[in-house]
Amino acid sequence: MKTLHPTLHPARQTDEEWDEEWDEESAERGNTVKNTTKIAIGRSTMLYGSKAAAVAGAVTQDNGRRLAWTGDAALGWDISVPAAGRYELYLNAKVREDAGDQPFTFKTDEKEHALTLGPPSGFRRVLLADDVELSEGEQRVEFSAEGVAGEATLMEFRCLELLPLAAKEQIAAEYARAVAARASVEWMRETGYGLMFHWTSQSVQRDGSVKPYAQAVDEFDVARFARMVEETGAGYVMLTIGHAESYCPAPIRSWENVHPGHTTERDLIEELADALAARGVRFLCYINGPLGFDLEVKREDAATDAEKQAFVTNFQDILTEMGRRYGSKVAGYWFDSWYQIFEEFPDVPFEAFNKAARAGYEERIYCLNSWIYPAVSPWQDYWAGEVCSPVELPVDGVMATGPVTDLPYQALLIMEPYWVQKKAEMPAPRLTPEALSEYILDCMKHRGAVTVNLGIYQDGTVGEDALEVMRGVKKIVRGYDV
Repeated sequence: MKTLHPTLHPARQTDEEWDEEWDEESAERGNTVKNTTKIAIGRSTMLYGSKAAAVAGAVTQDNGRRLAWTGDAALGWDISVPAAGRYELYLNAKVREDAGDQPFTFKTDEKEHALTLGPPSGFRRVLLADDVELSEGEQRVEFSAEGVAGEATLMEFRCLELLPLAAKEQIAAEYARAVAARASVEWMRETGYGLMFHWTSQSVQRDGSVKPYAQAVDEFDVARFARMVEETGAGYVMLTIGHAESYCPAPIRSWENVHPGHTTERDLIEELADALAARGVRFLCYINGPLGFDLEVKREDAATDAEKQAFVTNFQDILTEMGRRYGSKVAGYWFDSWYQIFEEFPDVPFEAFNKAARAGYEERIYCLNSWIYPAVSPWQDYWAGEVCSPVELPVDGVMATGPVTDLPYQALLIMEPYWVQKKAEMPAPRLTPEALSEYILDCMKHRGAVTVNLGIYQDGTVGEDALEVMRGVKKIVRGYDV
């Protein structure tokens, strides 16, 4: 999305003028289709900036499906309300340090609500109004600001949330069920730190070449890899499955049905889990949700009913087969791309997903990565924590402030400046043994865990400099040399 106007259109006063303005801009972009958001009755409805039906002023598309709001601007959404009702209004955004008192307006068919953003603190879910009335039928709602001061970005806007007051008890009851169903993460807290490896179909050999995925799986030296992990002192390992391309290093029939030709005869998952377990290290799988379970993550149109049903069928089949095949050998999952999934499929049956993720092992833990945004669902066991660098320490096991304050703390860092090793040269580590150890020990003291992503070549080896950092961490945190 581009900036449609340098400033908020000063003459626009009516919905008719707004429609005319947006239609002209849509025609310029070759797009005359407007999105209409259906307001849900039994759950919250998100009004995403990336899906606004009208945009005016100093707002531009940023990465992560959020908008950079830099000055006077307005967003409008066409909504369809099934029955008149009242709602709480929340903001999901990162607000500039000095912008908490900036006035905003939320306009509906019923009323204009004067709002302020409140104290900023990273990406947060902030209550803006506790009683917004929406009339039945179709209407346009507008969120706008005028008189924005300063040159810095006012906020990074993700979405507004409309929570139906009539469904608060129902939502609270589901939240309580989700919390009660969570598996314990005490073992992760106690071990303190683990490793993630983005070993994927895009990983390169040390000379920069790439072998076919199945060949790389066949040649993977499991014993050597397990010895390397033991040198680091890590208590658990997360390995990627279906990252940027939907390959799985095991003969999972349901995965093969969805992604023909993308599985292998060798079961590298089981072999790695067994070799690591022999050294007291637990094994977890990373799975990219949209790729693994085949839901196309779009930007303009919502996923179709057929795509949604296929997504549900696929995650039930794949996770059930994997769970029963591996049992406790797979101690957990780290599911990626869930803020994108949730945007396209807000009715995803999270309780059914929870059941599938625990198939074969009730104590298996998992997270749903919402990146820097608030959690998409309470149906998960720990915070995905994709922060890349050390962040604020936990307080009694959770974040005190920020986007997710009610899930056990697990911070995911990167040793190199990227996730996947796609070139021959391995860069210098971003972290030192001393700084990383201090962060890990502080997190352990406050009941949190830290995961470090190490760059890995296709032959299963890592950079010697990064390995030396982790050897130092083992000496400091565990108290003994390799």
